[in-house]
Amino acid sequence: MTLWMVGCGSSSELPPAAGPDPSPPLEQRPAGIVVPAGAVPPSAAAGGAEAIVDAGRRRAVVRPRERVLEVYDRATGERVGRAPAGAGPTRVVAGEGGLAYVVDTAGDGLLVFETRGRLRILRRYPLLGAPYGVASDLRNGRLWVSLTARNQLVELATSARPHRLAVFATVRQPDEVATDGRRVYVRGADGVVQLLDARRAR
Repeated sequence: MTLWMVGCGSSSELPPAAGPDPSPPLEQRPAGIVVPAGAVPPSAAAGGAEAIVDAGRRRAVVRPRERVLEVYDRATGERVGRAPAGAGPTRVVAGEGGLAYVVDTAGDGLLVFETRGRLRILRRYPLLGAPYGVASDLRNGRLWVSLTARNQLVELATSARPHRLAVFATVRQPDEVATDGRRVYVRGADGVVQLLDARRAR
């Protein structure tokens, strides 16, 4: 795993944040159905730069330019952990218990962290293809990650050792993924959203 060393210089000296790769032209018909943008309900959860973890007690924050994950106590606001998070982390979502999943876009991987007690990395799971969009469905034990360099969506089973269950063809440039437990929503280029039946996928 490639790790970036974090220096003490100013923010202007830090490398730029990682971002999604430009997607190639579509080679497969997207799974599910494709509708105009605006079909994602407010209740659908998507991964972002921070997530509430450890049963609501802590907040995990990705610092993309510093290439680290930081954890804060929500009651006091105190930072209680800081750890390297790969070559170019971009998104984080909560896992079961005190787990946090970090998408390492530049490093083509998914990082699993334990946030209870001392912050530490448990595993790096390879996801080749510039993983970027991510959503977790903990009720059903699923994690959804888009691969922007391949126009694909990966379904994984959540745990301290996540594993791949299926791969679906997506719309072009699948930068955003969200789920409400019933459907998975993939926002792509050209103002469209792809809808997948999460229950059928299982």
